[in-house]
Amino acid sequence: MMIEANNAKAVLDSRSRFEKSLVICLTRWQEFRCHIALRCKVVFQYHLSNRGYFGKIRFDHANQTLQLKVCLLVQTDDQMVTQGRDKDPRSLSGGEKSFSTICLLLSLWDAIGCPLRCLDEFDVFMDAVNRCISMKMMIDTANASDKKQYILITPRDMGNIHVGQTVRVHQMNDPERGQGILAFT
Repeated sequence: MMIEANNAKAVLDSRSRFEKSLVICLTRWQEFRCHIALRCKVVFQYHLSNRGYFGKIRFDHANQTLQLKVCLLVQTDDQMVTQGRDKDPRSLSGGEKSFSTICLLLSLWDAIGCPLRCLDEFDVFMDAVNRCISMKMMIDTANASDKKQYILITPRDMGNIHVGQTVRVHQMNDPERGQGILAFT
């Protein structure tokens, strides 16, 4: 009977230590998640400022949602003022929405250590100014990233974009009407 009591006590002690360890682990994970969210918010605002925009990201971890607000800044005589209230991304123009999406992706990529990052036709709704600024941001981010590979696929011409030494552009021939298979050379 004494041996069974000692075994039961050892099991309860082990369970107690495990529960304490689990609480510590969950607390650290929640702190880590908050730090990632904060970093993402700061990087998002930084990237938006390249175009003169201001924005916020609201992470709701409990409901597993993400809410974006973007404001356009307008220069008046000596001061910058926001143009209207915070806008829901759905009310932005195509170029503004695409640019904001690129800023969000760059901020999420910065917070997450994924070695391969791909975008396909990210610039189809962008005007020339937003496209140029977005491409520069992505190329600068790629150049500053260590051991990460970026694959950016676009149907648009890359002739006016300065890519630098670490970036390679592979241009494919335009497809012909009725062509079933692309000719890779």
